[in-house]
Amino acid sequence: MVYVRTDRYPARMSAFIGHATIRRFLERAAAHPAPGYLFHGPDGVGKRAVARWFAEKLLASDFRLLTSLTSHPDYILLKRGEGEHVIPVESVRELVARMHLTSACGGRKIAVIEDAEALNEAGMNALLKAVEEPDGAATFVFVAEQPDRLPATLRSRLVSIAFGPVASDELRAWLRTQTDDANVIERIVSAARGRPGLATRLLQDWDGWNARQTEARSLLAVMASGSLARALGEIERLSKRLSVSPDSETAWRELLSDAERLLPEVVGNDPAAFSRLGNGIILARRFVGGPLSPHLGLEWTLLAPYYDGDIPSYLHPQYL
Repeated sequence: MVYVRTDRYPARMSAFIGHATIRRFLERAAAHPAPGYLFHGPDGVGKRAVARWFAEKLLASDFRLLTSLTSHPDYILLKRGEGEHVIPVESVRELVARMHLTSACGGRKIAVIEDAEALNEAGMNALLKAVEEPDGAATFVFVAEQPDRLPATLRSRLVSIAFGPVASDELRAWLRTQTDDANVIERIVSAARGRPGLATRLLQDWDGWNARQTEARSLLAVMASGSLARALGEIERLSKRLSVSPDSETAWRELLSDAERLLPEVVGNDPAAFSRLGNGIILARRFVGGPLSPHLGLEWTLLAPYYDGDIPSYLHPQYL
């Protein structure tokens, strides 16, 4: 089946925080859109919201007849199912078949593929063929955090749009419309690092965010302590907890992002530990959503040999 969910973020232009340049470009492109686009950037930066807003722009002629984007018969949202690591090829084939049908409203047909990294090889090949031989009224929008996981043959046929962080002042101004607590605003601005979607989640679950900060600090402290057994035990405990969360990939990304941000605070006075743990976090983040579990990247940090000749291995150029 095709997995469709209601919008998590507002898709109207007036609700957007940042990305004005991208939206102006897409406004102009809406008159004659390309067959395929690739929106990529970090989690929570706003690329999904812009993808849905762009879909509304492309369906604008008949959108007034409907109450929401997800009820439009010419709009399809494809994503991973809850608890799944890949998008089933059967869902991709159903999407492609629907995109080949005549538009229900006589206009364009839009497919937004979230979690594009979760497509397997068969699914990517099916979509590559659809983009290579497009129906004149069809537009595909791929949304990804790690675009390099898509094959080069597919990426080369898509208009690539990179989403970067929103300016802190712009994010701060928006937060002031949501809360009067200046301390909360500054902490969210610091934690979100230019990602409006993440700022929204922090506002909705402040206690959960505080708990995650404590967990990230504890993880870094035990990994830097020199106690291998304690550190491996903590990583194993975290891995088991995150693996059963409703969205384990997002949970891992959030924890690793927090750990990266807190690294200077916890081990800033120990350059060797800072380098070693920083590289372990980077490796673990690369594993998120892939065939290897992120906890292996953290364990590698602890188990890799400390010395290569006279040079600590964690300072070796291949690890930096």
